[in-house]
Amino acid sequence: MGERSGWTYHDPLGRALSGAVGAAALVTGARIGGGRSRVLWTTAVLPDIALLYGIEAAPDFERLPGYAVRPYNILHSPAVPAALLTLAAVTRSRRTAVAGLGWLGHIAVDRAFGYGPRRPDGLRY
Repeated sequence: MGERSGWTYHDPLGRALSGAVGAAALVTGARIGGGRSRVLWTTAVLPDIALLYGIEAAPDFERLPGYAVRPYNILHSPAVPAALLTLAAVTRSRRTAVAGLGWLGHIAVDRAFGYGPRRPDGLRY
């Protein structure tokens, strides 16, 4: 695997930045939608549905089965919260903004703890 540049969860500074983004997204989502917002907390855990999808066939804790890798990577892509936040801006929907912030918070916190996209074999990069 080659060196990666830019904001990365492989680097301590990138992980710290990810943690800050995750915390800011969740705090902002709670301020907009309320601390007990079902939308916020549902979308803050929703990306891990792909883990549940593959858990029964997972050979071990570190490796996802091949069929669960693509759903996991899609649900953990920053493009999903970016699309939600763009839609929220266009429609002026607070609920959609809260959903995007919850989703972004999940992904960023995952990156802060070193969990990034999965390789085709199911292991982390």
